[in-house]
Amino acid sequence: MVKVALKLEQKLKLSQMQRLTIQMMSLRGQDLQDFLHEQVTENPLLDIRYPDVRPSGSGQEKPIDNIRSHGESVEEALMKQLRVQMQPKAILMAAGLVIQSLDEKGFFKGELSEAGSEYGLGSEDMEQGLRLVQTFDPPGIGARTIQEALLIQTRRRSDAPAGAAILLQEHYEDFLHGRWQRVQTEMNLTAAELQHICRFLKKLSLQPAPQAAADCAYVRADVEIYRDDMGQLTVRSLEELPEVFFREDLYANYNKEGDIGTRRFIRRSKRQFLDLRTALAFRWQSIFTVMKYIILWQQDYFRDGRELRPLTQQAIADGTGLSTATVSRVCRDRYAMFDRHIYAVQTFLAHGYRRDAGSDGSISDKAIMKQMTAFIQHEDIQHPWSDQQITEHLRQRGIHIARRTVTKFRLKMNIPNSSMRKRMKSW
Repeated sequence: MVKVALKLEQKLKLSQMQRLTIQMMSLRGQDLQDFLHEQVTENPLLDIRYPDVRPSGSGQEKPIDNIRSHGESVEEALMKQLRVQMQPKAILMAAGLVIQSLDEKGFFKGELSEAGSEYGLGSEDMEQGLRLVQTFDPPGIGARTIQEALLIQTRRRSDAPAGAAILLQEHYEDFLHGRWQRVQTEMNLTAAELQHICRFLKKLSLQPAPQAAADCAYVRADVEIYRDDMGQLTVRSLEELPEVFFREDLYANYNKEGDIGTRRFIRRSKRQFLDLRTALAFRWQSIFTVMKYIILWQQDYFRDGRELRPLTQQAIADGTGLSTATVSRVCRDRYAMFDRHIYAVQTFLAHGYRRDAGSDGSISDKAIMKQMTAFIQHEDIQHPWSDQQITEHLRQRGIHIARRTVTKFRLKMNIPNSSMRKRMKSW
């Protein structure tokens, strides 16, 4: 027997206008231009025009952004070096197999016999191929362990101190665990000589591959924060978007001479244009509103270089009347130019923590991390600050945060713990 029942539930249903606004808010730069081109292609009553790239009366062309190609990958760089080697064919083939077997850090982790068996290459050929790859740049590429990578780099360096290679070969475990006294005694080194070797080894790379040229991501600012003629901070758009306009002449012609179906189509096309224009206006108005609020709230930072005040996306939403989702879309993956530098908009936001002093009784996380960095830079080498001691020191200054928060900030700044700092600074 079929059971019939009623079920009441709420569903969020977005209108066409809302969906268009959300989509356009998340687009920037070339992606937004491509989207506008798609709209013009789909709607025959829309057309597009680009702003003149030459300022009127100046006679000078507008500067064009530098277009740079991405750097070649590590494998491409190694294969390029392999092609100019004068070696037997079997060794060149073995070296090529080694290059293709390197992991993302530049190490060879496989078995030489297995890598060459499919192509009829013996262990000796593969070993010679591996040794050939280890002579390529960047130094240390093709190493099987970190120890071997450091040893290859040391042998390639003309400024390597005497005893550095022997230390890596015969006393690597003692070096790794900081047993300096044993190393100094067994190698018959003075304290100054051992310190010189350790300082040299610190400069070597633990991962050979990152030394090679890597692909760079270039960003372009969406807005610029600048001072107007009155010296007031304001914001302007740096986006060069084409103008999308409606063909009123075609609309009037088809509306006059077309049939019912044609008139219905052109009216729908005009509504789509109005929605597109409204979404574009809302997009820029939202960006402008959020950036003006950030400038107003952080004006001490922009004017005098002071610490950032606590500011969250929720606070911006409350202060501007925009939704939190809209503020999030404005801040995400958007960049601002200020004083000839480009910053992510998220850089100007900061979480707040309670403090006793201050106008608003709070301090930003970035200001706390700045103070932590100052503490650590001036700490006693033999007695570095622990996370608990940093917590107590901040508490004495009226900043109330937990020890786990101090640890989180320290890790975020890539600062090692106190025992590691003591070991590193000692040598």
